[in-house]
Amino acid sequence: MRKTGFVAIVGLANAGKSTLMNALVQQKVSIVSPKPQTTRDSILGIWTDEDSQIVFVDTPGFFKSRNALGDYMLKSIDSAVSDVDCVLVVIDGHDGIDDKEISQITRHAKRGSPIVVAVTKIDITQPQALMPQLAKLNSIAEIKEVYCVSARKNKGVEQLREALKKYLTGDVMYFEEDDVTDRSRRYMVSEIIREKVLLACDEEIPHGVGVAINKMQREDGVWDIDATVLVEKASHKPIVLGKNGSKIKGIGMHARESIQKLLEERVYLTLWVKVKQDWRNNQSVLNELGYSNK
Repeated sequence: MRKTGFVAIVGLANAGKSTLMNALVQQKVSIVSPKPQTTRDSILGIWTDEDSQIVFVDTPGFFKSRNALGDYMLKSIDSAVSDVDCVLVVIDGHDGIDDKEISQITRHAKRGSPIVVAVTKIDITQPQALMPQLAKLNSIAEIKEVYCVSARKNKGVEQLREALKKYLTGDVMYFEEDDVTDRSRRYMVSEIIREKVLLACDEEIPHGVGVAINKMQREDGVWDIDATVLVEKASHKPIVLGKNGSKIKGIGMHARESIQKLLEERVYLTLWVKVKQDWRNNQSVLNELGYSNK
């Protein structure tokens, strides 16, 4: 009989949560970029082997909300950690551990779930700088275990995944054996496009970018996908488009390559850029993009 259960992955913005979850399930189910708040939803990543099924819940990085989208993201964090077998707190070992990380651990410990800490990015962290940080964690009574990992180099990931199995409390299979996420292909396509925009555009753009799928149809083994990239300000549109449309063409090319890997079929992708003023505070637009707490 398999042990089953849920593990919430939490941490500050840009701590490496999505990269770690992708490594834990050995599939790309969460988009990744260097920009904080890349993850907006609680996304499930599912690992199933001969003796367990672990449902990892990737959450947005903790931050102070400034709009309705931010409120949605914070509610998704609270929802994700409300009823799980274990909370995996991800800390960027390269940046060090300060009061923000400590308060995060204390906050989640109050909910009663076991706390395991993953210190990430050890591939770019000097051991002599890491040891004092680990000493801080070892002094916190609420922490059950601490693991040092590099998701990019796949170091310590398997050991962490195996260790998390001891906290699973269920015996019901929540998903089929070959499922790796709960999200639809339509959702994954929109996220892939948003990821490519984040990677291509300047610092002031990312938080104000959304992607709406207008059409996603398959015919004769070819997917015809039409999507709109939403930006908040008129000044952002030419940045996303680029000179003579060069940037949006590049975004489309990279997105199409990744979408073809996801769908395992040919893709014809059309991208548009549209200004929707202050859309992150427009509940109807948020609902359209799938950011609804209902």
